[in-house]
Amino acid sequence: MTKGKISIKTIIVLVILLLVGVLSILGMGAAKTYLSGASAGSEPKGVLATPGEDGRSASVSWTTDKAVQSVIEYGTTPASLLLRSLESDATTTHSVPISPLKPNTSYYFRVRVGEEVFDNSGIPYSFKTKASAVEAVPTTIVPTVALVPTTAASESGCNRTTDYNGDGIINSIDFITCIKGGGKSVVPVPSVASKSAVAGDCTAGIDYDGNGVINTLDRIKCLQKKN
Repeated sequence: MTKGKISIKTIIVLVILLLVGVLSILGMGAAKTYLSGASAGSEPKGVLATPGEDGRSASVSWTTDKAVQSVIEYGTTPASLLLRSLESDATTTHSVPISPLKPNTSYYFRVRVGEEVFDNSGIPYSFKTKASAVEAVPTTIVPTVALVPTTAASESGCNRTTDYNGDGIINSIDFITCIKGGGKSVVPVPSVASKSAVAGDCTAGIDYDGNGVINTLDRIKCLQKKN
């Protein structure tokens, strides 16, 4: 019995010594990789985060010595990396898109390969999204209304309160008559119809006031002259 117990202890000691020797040979870094289940050569190199121009996306890129499939774990605080973006295939040149993101916001992330995670010496990598582009506000074009120049009329002395055509009625026709006459009053020439009106014949459809326009004012003008 004593010999059996000594033999078991000896075996245990030899196993421990063997493990210590293996750890010494592989090194602490390699031993950590072995114990965590990650493959050697999966450590990210040249990690670079590039925010998108739209402020709502980003892309994380890096390389590895060995083709692996990785996961980006990210969030808005170093302690809450709860969001994930998974690579579709194993590769040595990695580029993982991240979206949707909030504009003008700081994000933190790390790279996971299997059970092992990689960050910036114990601190998550970080980047800040760009401010979203301001949408252009459509400009309302107000049409320009061309104004009828009145300089010539003002200089010639035309106004809207003078009976320029002498028909006894002040309206827009007087102002137009003044402008056409170069600022002078135009005295209407008595028409044949006007002369007949004096004789008592106020027929409708005749230009009694001689302004070139036949309307009800002509008959009124005729009657006024008759009276």
